[in-house]
Amino acid sequence: MAVVLITGGTGLVLTEKLLSLGHEVRILSRSPLPGNLVKSFYWNIEKKEIDEKAFEGLDHIVHLAGTGIADERWTPSRKKEIIDSRVRSMKLLTSIVHKKKTHLKSFVGAGAIGFYGMNTTEKIYLETDYGGNDFLSDVCLQWENAYHKIQEYSDKTCIVRTAVVLSRQGGALQKLIPLFKSGLGSALGSGKQYMPWVHINDLVSVYMKTLFDPEYVGIYNAVSSEHITNTDFSRQLARVLEKPFFMPAVPGFALKVILGKMADMLLTGSRISNQKLIDGGFRFEFPGLMNALEEVISEK
Repeated sequence: MAVVLITGGTGLVLTEKLLSLGHEVRILSRSPLPGNLVKSFYWNIEKKEIDEKAFEGLDHIVHLAGTGIADERWTPSRKKEIIDSRVRSMKLLTSIVHKKKTHLKSFVGAGAIGFYGMNTTEKIYLETDYGGNDFLSDVCLQWENAYHKIQEYSDKTCIVRTAVVLSRQGGALQKLIPLFKSGLGSALGSGKQYMPWVHINDLVSVYMKTLFDPEYVGIYNAVSSEHITNTDFSRQLARVLEKPFFMPAVPGFALKVILGKMADMLLTGSRISNQKLIDGGFRFEFPGLMNALEEVISEK
């Protein structure tokens, strides 16, 4: 069985999957806790400190660390924090891999479909496309560029560009559910913007493939097969919750007053292709939104 190091606080479901298959999982944390199943090791990105024991006998790294992009308004200091949390953490990891002469069987780094930019077009974006010249696309570009150096120390590297994740463990959906349960759910802006999404189970399966399948190399869009607009998403969410869907759409200008430029994340969106995954033999457990929402909400 393999030894896998995971960074970031969003890897709980992936950790559970790896443990269920008998793999050893290690995580990096600013406040490591003792544990029998998951070994926790200290790191501090700002101080450039890390417990090098985490790299002993290591086979794989999954890098998920990064400050939440949508957690706070994009002030200049917040923008810097978002970029630094991704780029500096990766530089720290790479420096220790180099120092300890660690050779990895695979490295998998998180990315985001924000790479293609905050826009609404009829284009369906492929992994080979680059569509953005805004802050979000710049974050994703610097994020992915930080992964280049690790290729020298790994048999293969992959980047997983992730859409909105439907999960019981937080995320955008869990913020929407209370509003829709109250009967006040509505579309945002024009509602015509596309809203690429992926169920957490399928996202974990993508990570498993990119970690262990030698045929999976390079960049993959982790998005479902069904292209859904924001209005369609909102209507189906209301239906699953058995609530009415009659409220007028939230005006775009109102969101911009509240959120500033970050509102563009909600008011824009294009279709993203997952054909590269499909061509590689990947099969989605939840290709359609209705079944995905029903599974996530079933225990709510």
